[in-house]
Amino acid sequence: MHRVILRILWLNLMVAAAKGAYALWSGSLAVASDAVHSLLDAASNVVGLVALSLASSPPDPEHPYGHRKIEIVAAALIGVVIAGGSLQFAWSAMDRLIHGKAMTRFAMPGIVVMGITLVVNTLVARYEARRGRELGSPFLVADAAHTGSDILVTLGVLGSLVATRLGFTWADPAGALVVLAVVARVAFRILSQNLAVLVDRAAVEASVVEEVVLGVPGARGCHRVRSRSTGGVAHLDLHLLVDGELSLNRAHGISHDVEQALRERFPELVDITIHVEPEGEPVEGL
Repeated sequence: MHRVILRILWLNLMVAAAKGAYALWSGSLAVASDAVHSLLDAASNVVGLVALSLASSPPDPEHPYGHRKIEIVAAALIGVVIAGGSLQFAWSAMDRLIHGKAMTRFAMPGIVVMGITLVVNTLVARYEARRGRELGSPFLVADAAHTGSDILVTLGVLGSLVATRLGFTWADPAGALVVLAVVARVAFRILSQNLAVLVDRAAVEASVVEEVVLGVPGARGCHRVRSRSTGGVAHLDLHLLVDGELSLNRAHGISHDVEQALRERFPELVDITIHVEPEGEPVEGL
């Protein structure tokens, strides 16, 4: 996974450098904001390298569930960084729209630069998304979504450059605002997805868990079904109801069958805790 991120990091740095150089030469606010967008891609790759190194650490007495949530924190951090980096460019774009300022230069090399970066962004986004799904990495999937947004952003910037060349001075700052709107949308999606994990949103539906349990011979039902995700994997706790007249060995066998059935239905489960109770006992709590 580290090799995947390193490859993407260097590509993102080259794309950001190309956009930034043209933005400095031309004075294009749209291209500059797009360069920052690409630079944030590279920054998120660096965060990912550090986070994944920590997340791969094995469980210890102080962290019995492992360290995988560090990866979730890193993915959420991407959203925070993106949102923060957008504010200055949004202000500059509004200022140019109000005062009618235009970019200082325009040249065909700008179209070439943006066209090349468009191709690179497309290849990077597809590669990162595919590897993220194969490796079960929420960080890579989140980062691929951010990189993928560059495709639409670059198309918008290309349009603004052409419109500016045709004499529409407002096109460049308007294009910058479009870029920032896309950035804000990506930031919100990344934050919402990963914060849901951090606040322990249920990883599997309790009703589906109950359906699987009732399909196991000897199982009479279940309650107190609780689940949570820790970055690509899930943990499940439940209370299993069985006939109170069964021997301990038989009850344990049923719980083992239930565990196997749940693992087949939910491959992402890495830890299942089952508390066996006799049917008919008062249910306490939820």
